[in-house]
Amino acid sequence: ATPANVVVLAKSQDLSRSLKIRDFFCSGLPLNLMVIVVGSILTYISGSNVFDAQSPFPEWACDKGVTCLWVPVPGTVLAGRQVTSQACMMLRDEAADMCRLWNGTSLSAGAFMDLQM
Repeated sequence: ATPANVVVLAKSQDLSRSLKIRDFFCSGLPLNLMVIVVGSILTYISGSNVFDAQSPFPEWACDKGVTCLWVPVPGTVLAGRQVTSQACMMLRDEAADMCRLWNGTSLSAGAFMDLQM
């Protein structure tokens, strides 16, 4: 409970019908649900418009070569965009020298490790 709600709850004891926790719940639940829905929609719209979330994985994110490698393999990525090079995500559950492209193709990362240095 927030301090303001505690003060209102305590002061309501002086009224003919004092407020109960249920009253706070019934009035706050629709507001919370509405904020969750509106916030989710705004986050989705902001992600697409402000941060260009539908663009291909950026090259700068693979600079260290820890979780991904930037490989000169052409292909199609998000929203049908054609790229000349793309990120190859390192696979943790398989051999240490394997990585996977956006379309699901697995590659041997050993051939591209020298290009990262």
